[in-house]
Amino acid sequence: MKTAALVLALTSFALPITTAHADIFLDLTSVTPGSSGVGSFSGTLGGVAVTGSISGAPVFSFNAIGGGLGDSTIDGSSPQFSHSSVFSPTTPTTDRVGFTYSSFAGNLVTMTFSSPVTDPVFHIANMDWMAVSFAPTPGFTSLTLLNGNDGPDGDGIDPAFGGPAYGFALVTDKMPFTTDSTTPAGMPPLAGDRSAYGSVRINGTFSTLVFVTDAMGPFSDSGSFTISVVPAPGGAIMLALGGLALGRRRQR
Repeated sequence: MKTAALVLALTSFALPITTAHADIFLDLTSVTPGSSGVGSFSGTLGGVAVTGSISGAPVFSFNAIGGGLGDSTIDGSSPQFSHSSVFSPTTPTTDRVGFTYSSFAGNLVTMTFSSPVTDPVFHIANMDWMAVSFAPTPGFTSLTLLNGNDGPDGDGIDPAFGGPAYGFALVTDKMPFTTDSTTPAGMPPLAGDRSAYGSVRINGTFSTLVFVTDAMGPFSDSGSFTISVVPAPGGAIMLALGGLALGRRRQR
């Protein structure tokens, strides 16, 4: 009878906690503006430490803190990734890494995790002339487009552009010559001229994520990105056990 009561108690505690947990978004502690060898960021993803760096030609850079569409945010105040029409998952306010891309050359952006993460989601806003491929990531197999302003224009995964060097899958703006300048608080456009906004899941478990930048045209680009993960089920179980123990102490 005691075993059955324990199972029932765990079930009653675990279900509400599991469903209440939101996806975890990158929490930045610092962003160093600059391009290859200079630009960097650090933060956490739940309990996992995250660092970011740039290598290659000096054409891609991280940007300083600010409120513009290509700026970085480290105080958790940006509403950029709150728009459910183009991002999945979403969060009301969060941090973001602002970037600028300026030429026909490739850069590698490397994100390193202190513990492996599973199925991380890459969210990007205001992308036009830059394309992103995660093919250099160790263990990379595939991408899944979760949401975006996809259509004749906007965010998409292009399986044809780039060839095997890019894993036959680039995150791109389908019509890079059409743009918009929507601020992070504004609703990203779903029709007419627009930049690319969307969320892409990188399928697998990774200690490092690497994306290479490429050019879709002769103009510069700027925007911002972040990453998120689904909380591990073990965390919900541990919280359930803690809640059960607390309830038993109160009864005593």
